[in-house]
Amino acid sequence: MTLYLLFYFLRDRRAALHSVRFLSPLTKVEMEGLFVRVTDAIVATVYGTLAVAAVQGCLGGLMFWWLGLPAPLLWGMVMGLLAVVPVLGAFVVWIPAAIFLVLEGSWGRALILAGWGGIVVGGIDNVLYPILVGNRLQMHSVLAFISVGGGLMLFGPSGLILGPVALTITTGLLEIWRHRAADEAAARAGT
Repeated sequence: MTLYLLFYFLRDRRAALHSVRFLSPLTKVEMEGLFVRVTDAIVATVYGTLAVAAVQGCLGGLMFWWLGLPAPLLWGMVMGLLAVVPVLGAFVVWIPAAIFLVLEGSWGRALILAGWGGIVVGGIDNVLYPILVGNRLQMHSVLAFISVGGGLMLFGPSGLILGPVALTITTGLLEIWRHRAADEAAARAGT
């Protein structure tokens, strides 16, 4: 359903944006500012997701290389690709590899891989993603983290993008409201 609707929103985005502008009580300047902020939020979340996935793939591939596992470059790329998918992740590669090492009798290497995968590869997105997205959106990392976490809980996998977008729209509307209230107060004080 999401992909179906996304196709039409992308194809007919100009008409959709025109309808939103027409129906909105905001001025043209306010709407343009809000559209710019939403575009920045979407770009930030997409680039943040890709950057974190690339780092996870590199970290996983380096550990495969260090442990002497076969095809570390290939498995690093697979981990990076899977890290983009919200439900899946790099663990789809390193957990079976750790199990393989246990079955092979390499308990030490399996524990190293499981520890590295669970703590470093799996945890880097919780640290790096809010920093990357928060910097681009010019918001604190904690707010970016909460928006992503809340978006994932509320919207599921699409919340990775919808959470920061919802926060961006909310803060943008509150900022417009604050400016309007300040302008009204200044106009009343001037009369």
